[in-house]
Amino acid sequence: MKSYYILALSCAAAEALADFRSECAALSTSFIHENTDVLISEYVPAGTNLTFPELAATTCDEFVVTLADMCRLKLNHSTSSTSRVIMEVFLPTDWKLNGRRFLMTGNSGLGGCISYSDLVFGAKLGFATVGHDNGHTGATGLPFLNRPEVIKDFAWRALYEAGRVGRAAVNFFYTGGNIRKSYYMGCSTGGRQGMKAAQDFPEEYDGIISAAPAIRSAGLSAITTKTHLIFGKPGSPSHLTLEQWARVHRMVAEQCDWIDGVLDGVLEDPMKCQPRPEALLCKSGQSWGSHQCLSLPQVKAIREFYQPMYGNGGKFLFPRMQPLTHEFLGFLINYGGTPSKFPEHWYRYALFSNPDWSISSDFNLDVVDKDLEDQYGLETYNTDLSYQKGNRTKVLLYHGLTDGLISSENSYEYYNDVSRTMGLTSKEMDEFFRFFPIPGLDHCFTGNGAWYVGGPVQFETPGFLALDPSDSALMSMVKWVEDGVAPDILKGRKIVDGVVVSEKNHCKYPKQNIYKGSGDPNLASNWKCNSELV
Repeated sequence: MKSYYILALSCAAAEALADFRSECAALSTSFIHENTDVLISEYVPAGTNLTFPELAATTCDEFVVTLADMCRLKLNHSTSSTSRVIMEVFLPTDWKLNGRRFLMTGNSGLGGCISYSDLVFGAKLGFATVGHDNGHTGATGLPFLNRPEVIKDFAWRALYEAGRVGRAAVNFFYTGGNIRKSYYMGCSTGGRQGMKAAQDFPEEYDGIISAAPAIRSAGLSAITTKTHLIFGKPGSPSHLTLEQWARVHRMVAEQCDWIDGVLDGVLEDPMKCQPRPEALLCKSGQSWGSHQCLSLPQVKAIREFYQPMYGNGGKFLFPRMQPLTHEFLGFLINYGGTPSKFPEHWYRYALFSNPDWSISSDFNLDVVDKDLEDQYGLETYNTDLSYQKGNRTKVLLYHGLTDGLISSENSYEYYNDVSRTMGLTSKEMDEFFRFFPIPGLDHCFTGNGAWYVGGPVQFETPGFLALDPSDSALMSMVKWVEDGVAPDILKGRKIVDGVVVSEKNHCKYPKQNIYKGSGDPNLASNWKCNSELV
């Protein structure tokens, strides 16, 4: 009798899967939505090496290994007569058994690549998960040239439209299983997209995870440009090599690492650190080759690097870069000797529609003033979140404190600006908006500290699949929205070669992590969140 029931269950499961596969294939003709074409509708089992040969000529990922049995739906949605957004919808077989949740994912940089690693992780957890190319393909601003509708997609519309079309596809496919809760997660440009949703259309989401958001975009472009100009190209008197940057960061650690009581190369509160680069200044007759010291132009450039940027009329543009940035990523993209393509392409193709425009010959503070006009709504710095609060949408913001691309001080300032604008204490803001500084996290992923928190673009890390996802940033948001259990900490792990080597519970701002004074600092139990600043 037992064998009979097992056989019956097995047959029922096989029949259900066959129906799922059939309904998935039928989407090519059955799913009809205004201004939307189905490009692909296919069943994809877990473990499939899903390839995207059309991306071979771009900087986007060309493959991903799936983690769930699912239906893959690829769509082309027209946002205007001259613009479109390409979407991927991953529809797992166990969606109805996992809370009937919807998850939108974000982009990065200039925003033309789908974060497939986020899609496969979301689908693994049972979310119907959506990604989009933000209105153009590839991490370049060239598609912006003389195409204002494409720029509008990049600024906000692609996210908005992809969310609405994606929800329609999910509700259509899962018969009788309408979406219960909608979530968003993204980092960098994706973090800005999350804050854009919170500020302008929070009714689209119940919970939003925004990591290292590229908000205050005009100031960010300006200070990124300034960073390149003050250090210059290789051979310039003020230029630093990657090896010299590593020495600068050791200098910062020597001057500030002791503040939190643990010498681990991680600053728990970089706001307390005011680096003195003059400590590396060469004496007469010394050089980098002979004494690992720096020239006066190099020291002056570092001093300027650790200062905020102001524009015409003394207008504040962007906070300083926080100390102890992770040198490699920042060097690779911002201050290694080549202008960052993110501001240069934005200025060149979107702001001025001039392919000959260049940072080296054309940048000045008047450029920033023009960018601050914010024609397309890219700035994303509305500090009145009354609409979000009234909609009961939850926002979880986090930012790595060794971010080499976007200063974490920008997120501190946004949080405090919201507090002042709305006249709310941190305790009152906790109802709808929580901020977690993450010591030792670089830009979105990797770093010297317990950087893995189970958030956007962290799901390509070797070893993450062995971790319990229940304490990830994503599932912490789910518990907040669905169970009313708001996160007071984010669980962080340092992963090296697929192995967790340290853990830390990152505190909700304005609390700070304090070492208890004894015990292994790699264990979360030997740290505590203080309450002095609350």
